[in-house]
Amino acid sequence: MKKLLLAAVCAVFMAAPLQAQTADTVQAKDLDAQYATDLLKPGTKALDFKLKTYDGKEIRLSQYRGSYVVLDFWASWCPDCRKDIPAMKALYEQFRDHGVQFIGISFDTDREAWAKTYWERYQMHWTQVSELKKWKKGTVIDQLYRVKWIPTMYLLDPSGNVVLGTVEINKLKEKLESISLLPKVSKTDVLPSFDGGLEAAGAYISSHQRYGIRELRSKVHAELTVVFNVEMDGSITGARVVEVRNVQGSGKRFAKMDAAKQQRVLDASVEAYKAQAVRLVNNMPKWNPGMQNGKPVQTRSSITVVFQP
Repeated sequence: MKKLLLAAVCAVFMAAPLQAQTADTVQAKDLDAQYATDLLKPGTKALDFKLKTYDGKEIRLSQYRGSYVVLDFWASWCPDCRKDIPAMKALYEQFRDHGVQFIGISFDTDREAWAKTYWERYQMHWTQVSELKKWKKGTVIDQLYRVKWIPTMYLLDPSGNVVLGTVEINKLKEKLESISLLPKVSKTDVLPSFDGGLEAAGAYISSHQRYGIRELRSKVHAELTVVFNVEMDGSITGARVVEVRNVQGSGKRFAKMDAAKQQRVLDASVEAYKAQAVRLVNNMPKWNPGMQNGKPVQTRSSITVVFQP
């Protein structure tokens, strides 16, 4: 009897994980059935839109015609969206060199919270835009694309037709991996460029630099590497500082400070330089966009900004 009872208990415990797994699988399979029933159907023409980046640059969907496009509807305040960010970053890294463009469309209303999430916390390097209006009450893009749940994702083909609408990122991954007509290129045919080359770009930045009294008196030197997107029209978006090096002060006033005060001056100067470097790069005149198969594409580039008062 004890052996039979023990066997029965073991059977229950062995079945429990299987039952839970089955429930989880059913739940996962039902997500689209629950939340994606009203999304645009495959074959539907995706409606054009124009939205702005954090720094006010206008992005049109029609700019991306000729490429596969992932539209990622999300918000920084959405836990499920934040949960999917690592997987979306992995898709971006996997497919961005295969002709796929990514556009993040946020339903944030707080401009700084939005930027802090995609830029500082998660470093989502693809194009990010938002109406900065309350979802379902002030926004228009959700009506155009019937977004009633986030995260929601669309995959569009090069002709601008819907290939897939889903709330499940695994389905997006499977669809991307199933497309056999993606251009297999590891880099753009022509890299983005600034008229006159890097020397001209450096000259532009140097001529537009401004120094505060603190940086001038302490003669704070620093070199900052800034990465940014060059959009298909040559405009700059998403500039951010990824490295700071060779920070030092050489002024007489700086030399008289104790070590703790010197460090405070250097730290404060670096923060001021970071903000200025981003502003300088974002305000640069239009670049010549990268070209792939004879068509402009969004690319990522970098530049070193040297501050030396």
